[in-house]
Amino acid sequence: MRDRLMGGMGAMRVVVLFLGIVVLGVATLAAAGCAALTPATDGPSPSGLPVIRYVNFKVYDPVYVALERGFFEQRGVRVEIVGDVLGGPTAIQAVASGSVQAGLSSLPALINATTSGLPVVGVSDIQSAIGDQPLEEYFVRADSDIQTIGDLRGRAVAVNLWRSSFHYTLLMALEQAGVPEAEVEFRLLSFDHQIPALEQGQVDVIGLMEPYASMARTHYQDQFRRLFTALDVFGEKQFTTHFVNRDWAEQHPESVRAFVGGVVEAIAWIEANPDAARPIIARYTGIEERYIPAYHFQPDGRVVMEDVRFWLDYMVQRGDVEASALTPEHIATNRFNAAVTGDE
Repeated sequence: MRDRLMGGMGAMRVVVLFLGIVVLGVATLAAAGCAALTPATDGPSPSGLPVIRYVNFKVYDPVYVALERGFFEQRGVRVEIVGDVLGGPTAIQAVASGSVQAGLSSLPALINATTSGLPVVGVSDIQSAIGDQPLEEYFVRADSDIQTIGDLRGRAVAVNLWRSSFHYTLLMALEQAGVPEAEVEFRLLSFDHQIPALEQGQVDVIGLMEPYASMARTHYQDQFRRLFTALDVFGEKQFTTHFVNRDWAEQHPESVRAFVGGVVEAIAWIEANPDAARPIIARYTGIEERYIPAYHFQPDGRVVMEDVRFWLDYMVQRGDVEASALTPEHIATNRFNAAVTGDE
C-alpha cells in the first residue's frame, strides 16, 4: 500500500489515525459536558414519539427546515439536535456507538468508516455539486500570486476534515494538475475558522461549504478570489449524505423511513420556498440571512449510487481502501426513501 496522506503516512496508519480521531472526538465531547451524547434509549419522548438524536454540523441542512415545519413529528418521530458544529469522524463515531442515531458525513468518510467495521449507512442527500451549484469552493486572497492549482506547490491549504470530501477533492485536483500531494501543506481548520485564517495570511487556500462560501463571495469579494470548485474537479457528483446507525436502522426501519421522509419533504419545501428557507438556515447556522444562498438537492433527496461507486473506486485506486467485496450498497441505500422506492 502506497504512502499517502499527511507527509507520507501509509494508508493503514491513516485508518488507525481515523479511529483515534473519532474516539478522541467523543471523549472530548464527554469532557465538555455534552450531555446529549449519552447512551440512546428506545423509549419515547414526552410527546410519546420515538426520538432520533441527530448530530449537528452547521451547514445548509434540510433537517433544520423539517424541524421548523414539523415534518418529522407529522411522520411520527421526534428529532433532537445534539452537539454543536460536529461532523465527520466525531459524528460517525457517535452514531456508530449508538449514542445518537443520525448525522451527516461525506461519502469518503462513510467509506472509511465502513471499511473499519463501523455500522453506518448513508440514507439521503444533503450535499451535491449539481447545475451551477458546486458547494465546494476554494478561495485565495485577491492579491495572491496563486493563479492555478499548479501554483499550490509549497503552499498551505486548509481542509475541514482529514479523509473527507474537501480533502479528497483537493487531492484529486492536485493529481489532475500534476502536483505531488507531498509538496502541499494541509492544515486542519473548521469552516468558520478558515475565512479569518485566509484573511490573516495563515493559509494560502481555503475550501468552503455553504453558507460560508456565499459569505466569502459577497462580504469578502474585494479580499478573496475563487480559485476552483468541485465542479471543476469532478463535475456533477453527490459527495455528502445524511446517515444513520445501520444496526439501529435494521431494528427500527419505520423510524428511519420517517426521518428520511421528513428530510425529503423539507427538500421539496426548500426548492419551492428558497426565500422562506433562508431565515431558518440562518437561525440554525448563525450565518446572516443575506449570505444564505438558494440551495438544490438530488431529486427526492436520493442517494446517487453511481456517485458512491465513483468515490469508492477513487479511494481504491489511491490505495486508501483495499479492493475487496465492498460495494456501494454497503455504504449507502435508498431503501428507506419512500419517494424513491414508491412505497408511499
